[in-house]
Amino acid sequence: MKFNNSLVALVFVFTGGLGLFSQNLPIDFESTTTWVGFDGGTMITISNPYQNSSNQSDKVGKMIKDTGKTWAGAYSDLSQSLDFIANNTFSVKVFSHKSNARLLFKVENKENQNINYAVEKTLTKTNEWETLIFDFSQISFNTYNRITLIFDNGAMGNGGQNDTYYIDDIALYRTGDPLPDCLLNHTGNMPSSSQYELIWADEFDQDGLLCHKNWTYDIGTGSQGWGNFEAQYYTNSPENVYVENGSLNIVAIKSGTSYTSARVKTQHLFSFQYGKIEVRAKLPSTAGTWPAVWLLGSNNPEVGWPSSGEIDIIEQFSNKAVNISTAHWSHNGSNASYGREAAIPDPNGFNTYTFEWTPTALKTTINGNWAWEMTISEISTFHNKFFIIMNLALGGNKGAGAIDPNFSEDTLAVDYIRVYKNNLGSFTLSHKDFIPKQISVVPNREGWMVSSYTQPIHAINMYNLNGQLLKNYEPKSPSYMIENEVISKNIIFVEILYGNQRTVFKLYKSN
Repeated sequence: MKFNNSLVALVFVFTGGLGLFSQNLPIDFESTTTWVGFDGGTMITISNPYQNSSNQSDKVGKMIKDTGKTWAGAYSDLSQSLDFIANNTFSVKVFSHKSNARLLFKVENKENQNINYAVEKTLTKTNEWETLIFDFSQISFNTYNRITLIFDNGAMGNGGQNDTYYIDDIALYRTGDPLPDCLLNHTGNMPSSSQYELIWADEFDQDGLLCHKNWTYDIGTGSQGWGNFEAQYYTNSPENVYVENGSLNIVAIKSGTSYTSARVKTQHLFSFQYGKIEVRAKLPSTAGTWPAVWLLGSNNPEVGWPSSGEIDIIEQFSNKAVNISTAHWSHNGSNASYGREAAIPDPNGFNTYTFEWTPTALKTTINGNWAWEMTISEISTFHNKFFIIMNLALGGNKGAGAIDPNFSEDTLAVDYIRVYKNNLGSFTLSHKDFIPKQISVVPNREGWMVSSYTQPIHAINMYNLNGQLLKNYEPKSPSYMIENEVISKNIIFVEILYGNQRTVFKLYKSN
């Protein structure tokens, strides 16, 4: 799934990122967080000193209540207002050395602190992690964009061990989420092997809402239709995303002249580096639908796209009989990509899509049949952690085509998704290597300059999504200009032959 778009192929603009002193929920302390202490309170991010099965996070927040005021604490400003129309419950992991400690959880309007609402809970455990649940269902409608935490409000602290607390995983969930008993990272009775060890999975075997401990949501239309002029508005409504009869259903729905759908992700909840993903899914069939199961670099909020990297495991455009797997990364400051389409054995049913990722290569198969692969040894982007996204878009300018005028609704159904750790190392490529360092494709006003750093280019072949040869050039030189006029399709595969090697780029053209 494309994260952003551009006016010219290979140049994408990411406009995300947070302000210096603001962030969004959930807060897991793994990335940069900013807290402001007040009246004797401080909050810093540290390595988790009490890492165990109850909290495996690498980093947590450490709050100290020192001498000052009895209401000493810390606050964090958010870049977006909290949505209490769709959500009403906070959860926070807390570790305390002190028995019966109390945590006051308050939300405020940072421009007017008189607008606030607070709930206080008493810890029931000492010297171990505990998840506290705060019910905000009675909050009045207003703008709340600050979170404030105060331990033992009304008692003076002294900065000692009993006034030192640890915080992690602050999250806000929607009404009805089964907080106490939803299946967290359910891996029981799932297949493993000597090569692969199952480390995370969602079998979608509990009807109702998605497990909030595995998934969060993107809401709205993003910037310019999520960068691709997509038609849908993403929601977390049970009409658009729900679990039923052992499958996750992401449903795109037309209502009047508008469209809604859903985009779910594991950002801040689960990410991984190297291994295998297995997804059993049934894709929609209606013209204009654009389903995707993909990975995005966990450092995206800091570095943007395409520097964070993107790996599309499942992506389907106008041809509903094929799947396209693609990798994106930054090359000389622009988007570089390599993708390949493969036939879907049963376009109208469930198929198993498998993605393997080692330090040397990426590879996908469909029902065990080879689909796509590329080498990544020299691409630093793909040696970081990535998180999972699943969504169903509509329309846009990347190849899904026009939405069927008779469209009412269609579904991306996922039977399960499983993530494995690879215990045996790299797999061997069975097809020609992709070596991006030796080729560059750079856009300019006239078109795309293709250059080879090592050997003359023998041939440049351009294909459409169906594999039809559109153009053939034989430059016999180290570089060649592909002019804008020769590209009239949204997506073009450009095959470059140089020496005895082959490189493929996927180019986009937005009109």
